[in-house]
Amino acid sequence: MADDDVRTLVAAVERELPDDWAAWPGGWPGQIEAAHIDAVRSIRAQYGQEHNGVRGAVGKWRAHRGTDRPDDLSVLAATDPAVLAGIVGKQQLSGGVSKAEAMIEAARNLSGLGVRHAADVDPASMGQKLAYTDVTGLGDVTWEYFLMLLGKPGVKADVWINRFVGRALGRTPSPAESRDLVKAAAVELMVDATALDYAIWSHERGRSS
Repeated sequence: MADDDVRTLVAAVERELPDDWAAWPGGWPGQIEAAHIDAVRSIRAQYGQEHNGVRGAVGKWRAHRGTDRPDDLSVLAATDPAVLAGIVGKQQLSGGVSKAEAMIEAARNLSGLGVRHAADVDPASMGQKLAYTDVTGLGDVTWEYFLMLLGKPGVKADVWINRFVGRALGRTPSPAESRDLVKAAAVELMVDATALDYAIWSHERGRSS
């Protein structure tokens, strides 16, 4: 990662983003089930309002669970795929796997490692990351977003982040490069990486509408 690229990205942030950045909604700290459903359901999806889209899916799961703080992956792991699909939606991931099936498989994998609650998640654990990303359709970006939704600082290098970084640099970066550059820019700007990620994401989505 070149220092010139970091400076170029910082300049683009200062030039393009408004002074009053869009605020990160906050995710689901302490609610591992909600964070997991949100992360997977968000793949190529509209975030929506409380009654629809990704937020609606989380809300329906919380209602199904009868709690506002669902925090036990073993419950998701034991859920019938058809039942979960009826709650969170029947969308498909790449490879023909449904999002509901991927949610359950990842929940089983993590639960098998003793990761049941939000407090059990270790962002530095390669074993936990592989248990998640070994699931068809789930990759590094989804894992990173899952961590962010749990309150861990991070950057979800999706199409909007990559587009902004690519425009700033005048070339097409990899998601990993975009993630590292945004994190480095956050350090230079003395802001939280998640806050910068969301500000860029919101700005770039607004440009396309």
